[in-house]
Amino acid sequence: MSTKPHVRPKGAGSEYGPLGIGLLGVMVTAAAFVALIIAGLAAADLFPATSGPADALTDRGIWSATRAWANPLGLAGLAILFAGAVPYALGNIQKAISHRSNAMTTSLPTLITKEDRS
Repeated sequence: MSTKPHVRPKGAGSEYGPLGIGLLGVMVTAAAFVALIIAGLAAADLFPATSGPADALTDRGIWSATRAWANPLGLAGLAILFAGAVPYALGNIQKAISHRSNAMTTSLPTLITKEDRS
């Protein structure tokens, strides 16, 4: 029986996880934004597609109903974006600062001794 370690294919798994979560948040927010625009156009009656006052009232009802679910959906999209993408970006910044700190710690004694010689 072979005991080879499992090798994950490149691009599979959590490499694109934070980016995917960030894009999901943007898409959810954009969908809510588009829904609010379409419902607003229907409620404003910019295009005279209604045949009477009863249809105009149903358009206002569509606007109210769309606002009831699209506003929280947009906020959920922003929450997904900030919960997924921002911590990933901050983690990358922390890794870069740590890497530069380690590089400076290892090279600083060499730099100091070179300056003492001259």
